[in-house]
Amino acid sequence: MNVHVETKDGLFGLAGSLTAAEAVARDRALLAAHAAGDSPDRILFHQVRPAVSIGCHQTFEHEVRRDYCADAGVDVVRRATAGGALYLDEGQLGVSLVLPAAALGPNLAGRLQAGAAIVADALARIGVETEFKPPNDLQVAGRQKIASVFLAGKGGTALLGVSIILRLDLKSAMQALLVPTEKLTVTGLEHAKERMTSLEEVLGRLPRTADVAQSIVAAAEARLGRPFVTGLDGPLTAEPPAELPWGLGEARFETKDKVAGATLRVLLGIGAEDIASDVRFATDGHLSPAETLPRLARHLCGSTVSDLAAAADAWLAAEAPDMAGFEAGDLVRLIARAASKWSMQEWLGLTPEQTSGLMLAGQNTDPAHALERASVMLVPYCAKPSWCKWRHTMDCVECGKCEVGDAYLMARERNMEVVTITNFEHLADTLDDMKAQGVESYVGMCCGEFFLKRHHAFRDSGMDAVLLDIEGATCYELKEEQLAYAGKFTAEAALDLDAVRKVMARVPAQEASRRPCLTGAAPRVGERHHDLVAGGGCKSCSCAKGGAGS
Repeated sequence: MNVHVETKDGLFGLAGSLTAAEAVARDRALLAAHAAGDSPDRILFHQVRPAVSIGCHQTFEHEVRRDYCADAGVDVVRRATAGGALYLDEGQLGVSLVLPAAALGPNLAGRLQAGAAIVADALARIGVETEFKPPNDLQVAGRQKIASVFLAGKGGTALLGVSIILRLDLKSAMQALLVPTEKLTVTGLEHAKERMTSLEEVLGRLPRTADVAQSIVAAAEARLGRPFVTGLDGPLTAEPPAELPWGLGEARFETKDKVAGATLRVLLGIGAEDIASDVRFATDGHLSPAETLPRLARHLCGSTVSDLAAAADAWLAAEAPDMAGFEAGDLVRLIARAASKWSMQEWLGLTPEQTSGLMLAGQNTDPAHALERASVMLVPYCAKPSWCKWRHTMDCVECGKCEVGDAYLMARERNMEVVTITNFEHLADTLDDMKAQGVESYVGMCCGEFFLKRHHAFRDSGMDAVLLDIEGATCYELKEEQLAYAGKFTAEAALDLDAVRKVMARVPAQEASRRPCLTGAAPRVGERHHDLVAGGGCKSCSCAKGGAGS
């Protein structure tokens, strides 16, 4: 079997090397040629110099550290297939298969699983056992990702893209990708290695690229029962698609959400008479037809804000696009939340930037309802000054020297329980306690990266939340995520106190009897809030328990 793999040094039959842009252009042309009946079923392989490759439905603004990439000579491309952003270099083997879509399965989810099964068979042939993690990853027994599959379609043709990690340069990947990153220290890298691995690590040696490629061809032909041509008779190229910039504006704001298999974003611009003038979507999920999101966006332009969710629901029901990683209802909920945020922008007097920083969690898309019933405020410890002796405690003495004390006072004026979250485990425990005590909704602060990465904690709590983005040096921007989760982050973020005041203005004072008991902290003499919480057993609620504070 003569398998061609295009690599930097021209091994395996093809002279020269491909850049990531050339590989993407070749894939687009390959897909078009097969769809037109001008190309047989084919498998091509490549390895490229360092690059970031984003999915066809993603935005560069959310996925790539462009300054780092420019300085380090890392190419940045948009590939033909959907899915999430990847860091590529000579340590990954890229695979492109074109074939009739029906040969892989009846829908996107089935085709991704069938593609993953081919890769799993191929890796098993070289001694690596894997399991499928929907919607599109393969992982080894330790739950570490070792390969991913992605899809694009045109007519009745499917392009199956595969990335197999031969050797892992984790530090470069974390520097190039604009995603929640671990800190670039030995400890941080070890945490990241818990989620990714390579064939070199699993096998204890770096396998020959040709051996892996030959296993892919053999597995594909055996599983699908059809022959594949490897290599090309001549070059294939295609022009890249036009880019649609993603940016906030005077009347544009972003809404984001995370479901189990995808991140979803919508950029919404509102013009005169509350008419949607600009709608843009982004996701790392898969859709077919590929033009679904741009078409939906065009359909929604011209609708009033109040009609957006219903218009999207009706359009998606009529068009019935195929999706993997998320469902039509997730898109409708995203749009409903965006419409709610527009109402909040006007209702609360928020700026577009503050509106973008507003995050809604729970099943209720009406933030007014959540604010009306909010009985708890959660504050991240990283918003307290690094010199504060109370930084790593649940409480605050409201000394007046930072915004956190002002937020505490706003909460206590409304008979809300307020808790400083000291690490991720504390957040999970606090949410469990809140749910057990009948809390319906709460107000909180966190950075957008934390919201997306730890969405399951907010979603699974079963409570509604209005969350505000924090400003300044977050652990994600400084690559110190693991320190933050452990409660040891030393840099300072900051609350947008203006946004906090605007949101809290719509939280009514509650009866003291509704105040949950989460901290058990008694007031200390001289605290600004002493008179506000002087009653009750622990003196910060009405539980009649003894105080835990000093």
